[in-house]
Amino acid sequence: MLRRSMPSLVIRIQDSFLPYYRRIQEHAKKERYRQMPFLEVNKENSFRPPIPDPRDKKHLVKVDLAREMNVKVGDRVKVLFGSEKGRQGVISRIFRDTNQVIVSGINLKRSFWHPEPGPGKPSIVSVECPIHITNVVLLDPVTKQATRVKRRYTMTGECVRISKVSGAAMPTPVPIGPSEREELWAKHEAQALVQEKSRRGPPKEDVFGNREHFKTLVRIVRGQQDMQSQDAKARQSAADLW
Repeated sequence: MLRRSMPSLVIRIQDSFLPYYRRIQEHAKKERYRQMPFLEVNKENSFRPPIPDPRDKKHLVKVDLAREMNVKVGDRVKVLFGSEKGRQGVISRIFRDTNQVIVSGINLKRSFWHPEPGPGKPSIVSVECPIHITNVVLLDPVTKQATRVKRRYTMTGECVRISKVSGAAMPTPVPIGPSEREELWAKHEAQALVQEKSRRGPPKEDVFGNREHFKTLVRIVRGQQDMQSQDAKARQSAADLW
């Protein structure tokens, strides 16, 4: 009974079942020739779907790059791009909302007048402007080259940052003390808030509309012209006498 049922079973399986590689081949064949009308009828819509709106916040995910790059306050980094390319400094602050960092002594810009001017002090104080975190890179403690950092756990369960260049553990971040520029900025803000600023607007005196200024200038110019003409006449008369 088993031998008699085998041929029909094999035929039925061959008619209804395709191996996996044959299904992949058929699918690839359909995808390859799906836009050719003489091979297969195109069943796609006559219009394309609209372009997705990038302002749709459902598909936007906020990423903390400082955590992904394993960067901490007090790490020594190297600037990769910009006018400060190649310089090194210590991270003094991290803005996780905007993925920016402030490196001490890097990217200085003149910002405000010195709140306590005096001899030996600069008249305009420069402050560090933020740099995007992707424009800086950590330095390997052994080779002093740019490196990426990975996290690994020791046998005691302590999380350690390890350099991918040399495999050495990254040093402990340097403690950051108070910044003199930040203190001066706080004093500047305090003085600016106390001092009342005059309301901006047109000048009190209408210089351009007041014709007296213009008349005075015309009178002065005409007087100079008269004096020059009189001098010229006097020289001409003296020349005629001689």
